[in-house]
Amino acid sequence: MYLSDEWLEYEKQLGFRPLINGTVEDIRSGYNALSDSIGAKLPAHDASLKVEDLRISEDVSVRVYTPKEALAGNKLPLGVYAHGGGFVAGSVGASFEDFNCRFIAQNTPCILVSVDFRLAPEHPVPAQVEDVLAGFMWAYDNCESLLGLKSKCFLIGASVGGGLALSVALKLIESNMRSAVAGVVALAPITMHPEFVPDEFKHDFVAYTENAVGAPLIDRAAMYTFNAHNGADLMKDDPYVFPALHPRKSELPPVFFSTCGADPLRDDGTVFKLALEKASIKTKLVNYEGLPHFFWIFPEIKAGDVFRTDTVEG
Repeated sequence: MYLSDEWLEYEKQLGFRPLINGTVEDIRSGYNALSDSIGAKLPAHDASLKVEDLRISEDVSVRVYTPKEALAGNKLPLGVYAHGGGFVAGSVGASFEDFNCRFIAQNTPCILVSVDFRLAPEHPVPAQVEDVLAGFMWAYDNCESLLGLKSKCFLIGASVGGGLALSVALKLIESNMRSAVAGVVALAPITMHPEFVPDEFKHDFVAYTENAVGAPLIDRAAMYTFNAHNGADLMKDDPYVFPALHPRKSELPPVFFSTCGADPLRDDGTVFKLALEKASIKTKLVNYEGLPHFFWIFPEIKAGDVFRTDTVEG
């Protein structure tokens, strides 16, 4: 496993290699501590961006980001964002999720609706798919009042949220709402269970071996732990939990992928992109060699600025 000089220097400054694993309580505690630590290093919020928290149902809340261009009367593309956390941790309020959503909303510019979905194991998968779908439908139905363009709605997510963005797009296809989604942005997504890899993908699905041990933030053991906690082990062949398995993925709109070279999830994006290319779906993938899963959340890693710019351009 190759790690970039920039990442190794950051670890040297930290004095350790960050890794999130353990019980559900351990994972949530580590996630929250990471949010607090990173939040203390982030710049002050730009007051020109309107940010509003809303409850849209008994189970689902959203955070809506509205940039100054929309407030000045210009209709903008509307994105629905799903956060990371392996289905068991995370929220719209995590400092690094909020920072990235602010950046995307302001620099695209677009209206961005970040969905605070229910977490496992209290709510096992696929409850999160249903919650993000509910968030999208709410945003789509209220596009006019949100100052968005209904013809330019898209789904976006990071890590498990990237998989959720793909899954919700596929749900919409099955509901004859393919035209509602202009595109999908899948950032280091989870798209397949490592123990249920179709033969067509096995040759290219090697990151769980190459990045099995010692990968920062998450390694193979950590992913197995997440899947045990969130219920995914019981749904290895479910095409909504693991959208690379979906038989109608060839009907997806254009998809932008990002992957991380030192990430066991790297090839979740790689094989999905290859499948879309075979189906002549417009797609693009940017891989960040030598960098681990979610590297962009760390302010010290300047490659994160490149990642955010690539995401906006994607």
